[in-house]
Amino acid sequence: MVKLERLSQDEFNRWLAQSADRQAEDRAWVNGTDSKAEREQLEAMIPVLLPKGVDSPDHAFRVARDEAGNELGFVWVGVAPGAPEGTCLLFDIYVHEAHRGRGVARAMLEQMLESLKGDAIKTVVLYVRADNAPARALYKKLGFVEDAAPEGARSLQMRRTLELDPEDERAHTFERQHVVVGDLPSTGTILDIGGGGEGVIGRIAGDRVVAIDRLRQELEEAPAGPLKIVMDARELGFLDGVFQTVTAFFSLMYMKAEDHRRVFEEVLRVLAPGGRFLIWDAVIPPRGGNKKDAVIFPMTIDLPTGTVVSTGYGVRWPDEGRDAAYYQRLAEAVGFDVVSACATGKHFAMELKKS
Repeated sequence: MVKLERLSQDEFNRWLAQSADRQAEDRAWVNGTDSKAEREQLEAMIPVLLPKGVDSPDHAFRVARDEAGNELGFVWVGVAPGAPEGTCLLFDIYVHEAHRGRGVARAMLEQMLESLKGDAIKTVVLYVRADNAPARALYKKLGFVEDAAPEGARSLQMRRTLELDPEDERAHTFERQHVVVGDLPSTGTILDIGGGGEGVIGRIAGDRVVAIDRLRQELEEAPAGPLKIVMDARELGFLDGVFQTVTAFFSLMYMKAEDHRRVFEEVLRVLAPGGRFLIWDAVIPPRGGNKKDAVIFPMTIDLPTGTVVSTGYGVRWPDEGRDAAYYQRLAEAVGFDVVSACATGKHFAMELKKS
């Protein structure tokens, strides 16, 4: 679990110096200038921007720690001079190199964005280097949109609106789901379909997992441990019958309905006789006449390791809806035996078996 805490004055002094160094390097790269000159300009601005240091009004500095109290990173948001009312800037976010690839940056941003909603902040703006593809991908996943920029621009502005008029909001957010995931006893390697992002199965079973995803950046963001392969689940590049267990943790919801049968057939093919296909996914009701065309499922996920993952899954709202019965019918049509299916709230867990 990632916790955000206020900084002591000593921590603030250390982090501010490091932040200024990083920002000077970025500004020099963007502007084609000297980093030392950029650093001097920043030093001149800091007393004006932060007259009371760590207690400066309209600024929030937080250090991220894990459950053991280890320092993971730092985040700073605040109101820039001349900013429109209700707008703040993400000045800096940094994760120690040893803790990267574990979803720390995402957790930090999610918590900070949630806290800003109570501070009359409507819009969050950030600037990112155009060559920083992983950061841009993360920000997009969290709802930031890139503003138009001239061709060849080295710096991009992105923004996210925290509160929308309910009449204009396109997404329907369901109540937060509490998902408890047990241990995964299995002989051999586990194939995880859509194992990027939070990488829940990989967090549990580590190097026993082969995690596949169509998107490279999703795998890059997932915690280390599993073998990560960019692969399409509609065409699994494995021999027949090589896995005892295949998992899909809230990944089927992102696939088109017309692709589900092909994915189930491929999973059945690569499973050994008696092998299991374990599914966790959202219960999506039919859209009906609802004008909103997307659904969001906030999630709190308890892992057997004691880790708690706070996240959310959002997709376009399919007209026909999808529930456990939908996947059960598909599984039986393909040739699976349905061992169990249990729905709780707006999510379900299902175990299928290859005869």
